[in-house]
Amino acid sequence: DLDRFKAYNDRYGFLRGDEAIRETARVIGEAAAQIVGADTFVGHAGGDDFVVVVPPEHATATAQQIVQMFDEMVPALYDVDDRTNGYVEVTNRRGDLQRFPLLTLSIGVASTEKRAFRHYAEAVTVAMEMKQLTKDTGASSWSIDRRTS
Repeated sequence: DLDRFKAYNDRYGFLRGDEAIRETARVIGEAAAQIVGADTFVGHAGGDDFVVVVPPEHATATAQQIVQMFDEMVPALYDVDDRTNGYVEVTNRRGDLQRFPLLTLSIGVASTEKRAFRHYAEAVTVAMEMKQLTKDTGASSWSIDRRTS
């Protein structure tokens, strides 16, 4: 999930927002391929959400690589002034000018390393729970579910 993507779209418009989505997809695909090789699936779930399926033993390394490569790529998405400032200024829903930090990435991981999921929707729910734990930390990060049941 791209954190503060709405602010990015508000500042730069939908065309650049679409480019940010494409660049994020590229980075995720390249990072997963570097760690896992061909035994991976990367998909765009819609909006600013993506899904990556890798063998459980590669989940941590894949998440780390995605975050590292994303953080290296994201400054190039911004104009020089915003990149230098480390934030964008946009008018919020109340009409006030507000500063939003640059995009970060929140990753939630549902792993089958310690348990099985009865249905893919259960894995999605767990991944969303883990993602929520990482949001709004101010940095790109990930959280892996390690529960056994």
